[in-house]
Amino acid sequence: MKSLPENETPKPTRDGPGIPLATQVLLALAIGALTGLFLGPIVAPLKIVGDAFIRLLQITVLPYISVALITGLGRLSFAEVKRLAAKGGAILVLLWGIAITLVLLLPLAFPDWPSRSLFRKSSIETVAAPDFLQLYIPSNPYFSLANGVVPAIVVFSVMIGLALTGATKKEVLIEPLSLVAEVLSKITGFVARLAPYGIFALIAYTTGTMSFGDLARLQVYIVIAVTILSIIGLWLLPGLVSSLTPLRHSDILKRLRIPLVTAFATGSSLVVLPMLAQICKELIDETRPQGPLGPIAEEDEETASSVDVLIPTFFSFPTIGAVISLGFVLFAGWYIGSPISKQAYPGVLSGGLASLFGGTALAIPFTLGLAELPGDLFQLFLSTDVIVSRFGTFVSVMHYATIALIGTFAIDSLVRVRPWRLVRVAMITLLLFSVAFVGIRAFYTHVVVVPYTMDQHLRGLHNLRAPQPSTVYRLDSESERDVTRTGPRLLAEIRDSGVLRACYASGNYPLTFFNLDEKLVGFDIEMAHRFATRLGASLEFVHIRSSQDLLSGYCDVFFNSLAVNPDRAEFSVSTTPFNQITVAFVVPHKRRDQFKTWNAISAQGEINLAASAFQSVPPEVTRRIPQADIARLWSYEQQIRFFESGGEGAVAMMDSAEEGAAWTILYPLFAVVVPRPVVELPIVYQVAPGNHSLLRAMNDWLALEKATGGIDELYDYWVEGKTEQVDPPRWSVIRDVLGWVE
Repeated sequence: MKSLPENETPKPTRDGPGIPLATQVLLALAIGALTGLFLGPIVAPLKIVGDAFIRLLQITVLPYISVALITGLGRLSFAEVKRLAAKGGAILVLLWGIAITLVLLLPLAFPDWPSRSLFRKSSIETVAAPDFLQLYIPSNPYFSLANGVVPAIVVFSVMIGLALTGATKKEVLIEPLSLVAEVLSKITGFVARLAPYGIFALIAYTTGTMSFGDLARLQVYIVIAVTILSIIGLWLLPGLVSSLTPLRHSDILKRLRIPLVTAFATGSSLVVLPMLAQICKELIDETRPQGPLGPIAEEDEETASSVDVLIPTFFSFPTIGAVISLGFVLFAGWYIGSPISKQAYPGVLSGGLASLFGGTALAIPFTLGLAELPGDLFQLFLSTDVIVSRFGTFVSVMHYATIALIGTFAIDSLVRVRPWRLVRVAMITLLLFSVAFVGIRAFYTHVVVVPYTMDQHLRGLHNLRAPQPSTVYRLDSESERDVTRTGPRLLAEIRDSGVLRACYASGNYPLTFFNLDEKLVGFDIEMAHRFATRLGASLEFVHIRSSQDLLSGYCDVFFNSLAVNPDRAEFSVSTTPFNQITVAFVVPHKRRDQFKTWNAISAQGEINLAASAFQSVPPEVTRRIPQADIARLWSYEQQIRFFESGGEGAVAMMDSAEEGAAWTILYPLFAVVVPRPVVELPIVYQVAPGNHSLLRAMNDWLALEKATGGIDELYDYWVEGKTEQVDPPRWSVIRDVLGWVE
């Protein structure tokens, strides 16, 4: 079998004079990483260079996919196309099976660490399934081409290619398109020679700007994923190819090193497809007895067609690396202390695999929703994906090469199973994964144990903005404060005095609590400071004693987020609702499944529940579980005793998910569960009845805070624990070690 002479077909992988191109790329990778670590965020402008390189690589990709599929399929007969689809499909299913097995085994590598997190609003939001019709059916092929909708482009090109298989004068179209493919190959070869510069810029920018904030605990997933992907890409897939074809393991890795490294650096396997296809053709051609020189034979055209069909076609299907990414969903459950039950695995993984056709950007949020995990854990996925995705794209390139190489040899009936080599690959693969899973678990359980610090982190939070001058009276020191009034103060009196008196209920993490510095902080406390700022007043915080405190003038406002309850109208009046809370239960971890739905709770019959005395029991709850006996916890100390006793006296504590999640951080043996269907209630602050001027001022202020994002800012910080805005600058050698820059 012959191929095009060297002077007719440019080879984008050709090395230039001096240092080989592959070595230049590897050096650029290393120097870029060191530059990013040294300079830190200073390297941010290099993003422009990196983006320019990626765009240059992308110039030929979509035209290549369309041209390669049309010409590749057009040269074949319909029977040959069926054989190609069957062979490639069988290989794909095999690779998927390997990936799903590894995902199922992934929890074996998780260390024995306690994990909990604050409430995430996204955990109760429904994520829409990907629109597969829009993704795959090209109602407007020009729109698909213009917007890079690759699956639709593939379907459109396959339809044209299949139509050409039976056409009588198909050469009239195929030959000009083949010339276009040759031109695209020359362009790709030119851009490939710029790879060292582009890869340096991309890696320097990535390592210089990526956040290290969550890597302490996220390193577990990063290490597991990188280890698995490395074994797959460097050993399993090349070993599989060498066991079924005449190609050698070392030759495969050596010849593919430039597209592999380029894909790793750019984070995109799409941009190397033309280069990859050319190298696969060369690898196949070199196994022929005739050698690489000589005229083109008919079987050479079939081989080229096979590669040009298999790679673009199966690019639209999830790769083995993409399927491995579903393991993040299992990790996410472990990470926040809400592991996915074994019974849910089939539904989560099957739904996740289907959604992967739309890419991980669609699949991970959708699969997190299937697993009833917070959707904003996707942000954690993105932070780890800065590293993991590069290994994933590395494996994706090897995945496409595996399908193209084995599939082409299978079409030519040249696949030969070498039993001993196959057994050797299988046994070493099993050994590598076993050592990896057991070793990682043991290493992080016994050697590098990242301490549980979420409770200290929660207790260490402080106000986002500078607080107003304030005096805080604890429950045991209220006698120091002289209360002479017998009724509430109007707004004018508050302004004249220059002091706003706010009641608080301590121990309501994360709304109102004393932090490690013994400062009164929390969402509600900072809201009080912001309202006092609006009034130009200082603050006095007094611990609430009874429902009469607003009527007596003991305090002006009760700054405690409470669900709307008409029964309080006699003693207080509510502001307009400014947010919502989610009804939930804080339960011992082993009881989680018993509280996942209201029907499951009701099916338990008469049960004892605990609840804070400061939160009313919504009518919606009593309607759904009328048989529940609810015991009131009247103080912070009583709530502490409930958790420290392991839930003595009640099977669960009814609370809002926002507050309940904070309790699970302090007491990791408990978990917060939001029963389905979700019940959300509007929350308000309270003032004394008849105090219309103060109520109007509160409502106007709340409307402004909501419109300007103030409430969302505080909610994200205090309730959801998003502290990025107060995190220190990214570490770098030039700033943190040498001190050359501020």
